[in-house]
Amino acid sequence: MNLYVADTHALFWYLTGSPRLGAKAKDAFDEGARGDALIYLPTIVLAELYYLNQKLAHPLDFTAGMAALQSSSQFVFVPLEAADTLEFDANKAIPEMHDRIIVGVARRLGAACLSLDPQIVSSSLVTTIW
Repeated sequence: MNLYVADTHALFWYLTGSPRLGAKAKDAFDEGARGDALIYLPTIVLAELYYLNQKLAHPLDFTAGMAALQSSSQFVFVPLEAADTLEFDANKAIPEMHDRIIVGVARRLGAACLSLDPQIVSSSLVTTIW
């Protein structure tokens, strides 16, 4: 079974059916929907999703979307743990704290990261799929 960690934009564009979602990232989400993959969602991604949704005038019903994510077997929520901060130095090639957390989760789980973020991609700390 394939393992993926979604960043905020990947999850947002998946949930809104946006053509901005990369074809390979969409394939990964579809894999999860078929039961052939797990998509891990770090808590920070959910927090960023909430604020992105507000910033863009609520294209998602956030409460219903969260309920759908929680009831789906393809998504696994990953809480932020104090120990995650110990990975910040190992992920210092990525300047943004939230992205360091996302990459740290992907590294810890041995998962590919569904991301287009140029700093995540260029860091080569994890395999990225878009």
